[in-house]
Amino acid sequence: MPGFIAFIFITGFFPLFGLLGLYVSRKTFYKNRTYSQDRNDQVAFFMSILGVFYGITLGLVAVGTWENFESVQDKVANEAATLGALYRDVSALPEPFRSNIQLSLKNYTQDVITKDWPLQQKGATPSVTLNHLYTIQQMLYTFQPTTKSQEILLTEAVGKFNELVMLRRLRMMSIGNGLPNAIWLVSIIGALICISFCWFLSMEDYKIHMTLTALCAFFIGTMIFLIVMMDNPYVGEIAISPESFELVQKELMR
Repeated sequence: MPGFIAFIFITGFFPLFGLLGLYVSRKTFYKNRTYSQDRNDQVAFFMSILGVFYGITLGLVAVGTWENFESVQDKVANEAATLGALYRDVSALPEPFRSNIQLSLKNYTQDVITKDWPLQQKGATPSVTLNHLYTIQQMLYTFQPTTKSQEILLTEAVGKFNELVMLRRLRMMSIGNGLPNAIWLVSIIGALICISFCWFLSMEDYKIHMTLTALCAFFIGTMIFLIVMMDNPYVGEIAISPESFELVQKELMR
């Protein structure tokens, strides 16, 4: 779903819920009741208690979602940087080993961009690039250095390769790494309960009551929308892109 449509749907649902509930409550519970400051004080007391707990909960969920998004983005950037470093490490090794392994690294980068990312955006775990890693591993482990400098470069290259494999595995593990259903359930139910408290306020002006209820519900909806957009780091319009790999690919093609 496009981000603009998702924003309208999510931020529109909660105000609609609040206004419908307000309409029903004023037509039933408070139809024959007059303005009461005492009732407002009682409702405000319970709203403040619930608002504090729900606000803290929703804030922690939003912060946790953002931190997870940033963590996955850092892992992707580190994987791309490690890939570029590995390419530079093997550039000083003799032919034909150098050209073969650099070609495999270029193919790996290309497949990450064109094959891994589309699958990740669908929540699937790609396995195409594993073949390139097996090829690179075999070349690294079978190469026999003839000088001390080659031995040092090979050791560094093997270390970078192991780091690349680890970072790729972490990227695979982060696919579909969203919030548990239990947290979503608590967040949605808490939002509906907070909005429903607005129905019990006593206000003589119906239009003001509607406006305040809609604004409260709209703000909660925007927070829910923010969490939804960042929940899965690879899905949506603000998802992590393969930009880091594209930059490395340009360097490898020089």
